[in-house]
Amino acid sequence: MHTNDSRINDFNGMMPILPTAITPDGKIDEKSQRRLVQYCLKCGAVAIGHFGIASEFHKISDSDRSLLTHIIIDETAGRVPVFIGVTAQGFDVAINYAKEAEQLGADIIMGALPLLNVPSPEEAYQFYKSLSDAISVPIIIQDIPESAYVLSPELICQMFQEIEHVKYIKAEGTNFIAKIEEIKRLSNNSLEIIGGAGGKHLIHLLRLGITSFMTGTEALDIHGGAVKSYLAGEVEKAADIYFEKISPYFMFYESYSEELLKAMLYQRGIIDHPDIISPSAKPPMSEIEWREFNWVLDRIGLRKKWPEIP
Repeated sequence: MHTNDSRINDFNGMMPILPTAITPDGKIDEKSQRRLVQYCLKCGAVAIGHFGIASEFHKISDSDRSLLTHIIIDETAGRVPVFIGVTAQGFDVAINYAKEAEQLGADIIMGALPLLNVPSPEEAYQFYKSLSDAISVPIIIQDIPESAYVLSPELICQMFQEIEHVKYIKAEGTNFIAKIEEIKRLSNNSLEIIGGAGGKHLIHLLRLGITSFMTGTEALDIHGGAVKSYLAGEVEKAADIYFEKISPYFMFYESYSEELLKAMLYQRGIIDHPDIISPSAKPPMSEIEWREFNWVLDRIGLRKKWPEIP
């Protein structure tokens, strides 16, 4: 049970979700995966996570899931909290993922509703209640477009009030700006909301009082720079970073995020291979789009390579 008082946010900064680094033959690239953790820590991450959409969670075997969880928790070494996504197509599968993640040392669990066979509001409530009963660490409810119509602001706030371990909401579902404002109103600003959607509307979410973001792993130094500047009171500097550096490349990134996340990290020397776990979500960018995208990266100066980042 949570009180309905305003609170100081637990997280102020970037909470990047890692991609899954693989070799060209599809095996986990542990060296690159550990380097990703070091890159995030060096860029000032306040938490590190895995098994979101950016991680290609839906294409990862259970054995690789266990290995990746161990690698990330081991490499982070307690310096910041680790959150592990447990979204699955079955409730029991998700709960078992959560139990294993906690046993391996995860500090926080994040879960969305199934992408197929989307449950009713009553089933959604029971899922998060069962998830909470099965673990002893905080839960982030992930509000995604596929199930946004189920997770109404009223239901989200009810679960926050009534379910013990529900502590946060990552709001990136349909019409998320208006939804965030309504959640803030209904919870009297006591439910901590985390920004997502790849960084879309990041500056507007900062203006709404959001202080933490699961975005920008491909350019964490830039996303983090905008958030850090805003939270330090440098509003115009934050806006300049958003409109002059994030927005230009995001026009391409939003359409090809699976491909470009790893491609950008590869170009920056953070991972050794840009390979996507098969099958890819869509055909690759065309040659002309790549030419224009690289022109944008040159214009915004996104060419600094590891280990000179940030």
